Amino acid sequence: MEGMGDLLRRMPGSRENVPLSGYTSFGTGGPARYMAAPGSLQEVKEVFLACRQYGQPYLILGRGTNLLVSDRGFQGVVILTCRLNSVFVRENRILCECGSPITSLMKTAVSHCLGGIEFLAGIPGSAGGALVSNAGLKDHWISRAVREIYVLYPESLEVKNIKGDEAAFGYRKSGLADYFVYRTVLNLSPADPGEMRRKMRDNMRRRISSQPIGSMSAGSVFKNPPGAFAGQLIEKAGLKGYSLGGARVSPKHANFIVNTGGATSRDIYLLMSKIREKIRKDYNITLEPEIKLAGDFGE
Repeated sequence: MEGMGDLLRRMPGSRENVPLSGYTSFGTGGPARYMAAPGSLQEVKEVFLACRQYGQPYLILGRGTNLLVSDRGFQGVVILTCRLNSVFVRENRILCECGSPITSLMKTAVSHCLGGIEFLAGIPGSAGGALVSNAGLKDHWISRAVREIYVLYPESLEVKNIKGDEAAFGYRKSGLADYFVYRTVLNLSPADPGEMRRKMRDNMRRRISSQPIGSMSAGSVFKNPPGAFAGQLIEKAGLKGYSLGGARVSPKHANFIVNTGGATSRDIYLLMSKIREKIRKDYNITLEPEIKLAGDFGE
C-alpha cells in the first residue's frame, strides 16, 4: 500500500525530513517530516487529499517571514507556496498567486503604472501571507486594494471566490486563516511611476531608520494592544536590548526580536514569554503574538 512519503515523492520539490531553519527569516527551526511544493491548484488539492487520507497535520509556508518553528520541527506536511508565483495584469488589476513575493507585486505595479500599494515597499513575505495577516502600515492595509480572493477549503477541496469585503479583514488579521489562499485580484489605479518610486523610497527609508532591516527577525513580534504600542510598552518595561541565549530584543525597535547568530527557536520563544510576563505584570496588558508559532514548544 502506498504511503504518504510515496505519494509526495511523485510531486516536484517534495522531500522528507527537511530542516526548516533555511525557510524562516529567524533562521531557526527543526525538520519538517514531509515537505511538498505544489505548482498548480490541482497539485495543492492532491496534497490536502493526502493529508486527510493519512491523518497528517499541515503547515502552509510562504517565505517564512512571520513564523517561528519549534526546534523539534513540524511533524506533518509543510506546504511551500513558492512555485505558485504567477503575477499578471488585466486593465487596472493585478492578479497574483499566493507564493508571489511582495517585491514582484511592487515591480509589476510600477512597470504598469498602477498605484495603490506603495506602502508595501520593504515588507517581506508573499502575497498569500500578506492577505492572511492583512499586511500594511498603521493606516494603510492591503485589504483596501483587494477585489476578490480565490480560496481552497482543505476539507472539501472546494474552491470559492470571496469578495474583498467578505474576507473579515481587521487589524493584522482576516477571515482567511483556515483556508488555502490560492489567488487574489488587486484593484489599483493609474499612477505616475516616478511618484510611485518616490513613495516607495520614503517608505523604505522610514523602515530602515526604525526597524532592524537585514537582521534575522520576523517583523513585529506582538500586535499593538488597543490604545497603545507594543514596542513602547516593551521599551518602558526596560527590555529593549534584553537578551536570552542567542535571541535579543532589538535595540532599534523593541517590538522586534533578532537572532544574533546562535539563537534557537526556544530562545526566541522564551524571550517572547518573558516579554509577555513583564508587560502583564507592569501594565496588566496581555500582548497577543503577531508571529505564528508552529510545532511543539512544550517542556
